[in-house]
Amino acid sequence: MFDRVEYKRIAKKQLKGRWKTPILATLCTLVLMMIISAPEIVEGWTESAGTAVSFSYGTSVEGLTGIIMLGISGIAALAYTKLFTDLWKTRDALPFSAFLAGFSHWLKGVLGILWLYLWVFLWTLLFFIPGFVKAYAYSQLFFIIAENPKISVRRAMKLSIELTRGYKGELFIMDLSFLGWMLLTVLTGGILSLYVMPYMQMSKTNAYKMLKAMAIRSGRVSESDFGGQVEGGSGFASGAQDTAAQQGGGQSAATAQDAYSRQDGWDTAGAEDVTAYEAPQAADSPAPSEQQAVPPADVINLPPPGSDGSSSEI
Repeated sequence: MFDRVEYKRIAKKQLKGRWKTPILATLCTLVLMMIISAPEIVEGWTESAGTAVSFSYGTSVEGLTGIIMLGISGIAALAYTKLFTDLWKTRDALPFSAFLAGFSHWLKGVLGILWLYLWVFLWTLLFFIPGFVKAYAYSQLFFIIAENPKISVRRAMKLSIELTRGYKGELFIMDLSFLGWMLLTVLTGGILSLYVMPYMQMSKTNAYKMLKAMAIRSGRVSESDFGGQVEGGSGFASGAQDTAAQQGGGQSAATAQDAYSRQDGWDTAGAEDVTAYEAPQAADSPAPSEQQAVPPADVINLPPPGSDGSSSEI
């Protein structure tokens, strides 16, 4: 089950005591967006004031400027997304350099945003609704690239389509759930965005991780599709747990669930909350040792065995 309330609750715990770098990264991203948008803003102000100050130098130059601005926004978006996927993997606070490191993948950021906007634009030519739906189908593209910088943009888009299959409506509702925060941000002149944007991005990172775990569990994708990289601290990409997660059935559901719960690790409710969801061990399987005890974790329910949520496809 896609549980947006749980993803948001966990996001607050994940950010607790680690707000400094996300806030600084948000501030830098907002300033960068304001800088690249400055010509349009100034032109709009001068036109409303009745003065003839324009930054337009012809259609071709305007088109090139728009592409450059779009590319810069893609670079910033990828760096920002990578910071939160890195935060998801550890309980430690990350330095500001972790955000700056994301800019080293600037080419993927440019290609990613151009490829995404191209396809959304083409679908929008058919009608607004297809473009809107496809925008959510491609919404996980930057998360995939942030985790796997060597993956091609085309492949990342195909994986995003698979991850969001049956969950585009849920992602839309999740965005709507932040509408109140957006209104408050406007009322505070944008100041509240320094809290809201990290909160939203961390919540969406949790949603992405769960979509990925469920897609692997259902067999629609495999870990090798993402470059075969093992998630830091997670269970679904390692050894027997990865095998079980792709076999389907009750055991795979429990394994994928436990994998996400262990990686979360932000709750102190006790190991008993997770062990109830663990797959039963085979009769000839050795009992886990004390060194293999399950750490405290949150519990997030997956769909019933055999169901990948495809019935909710938009």
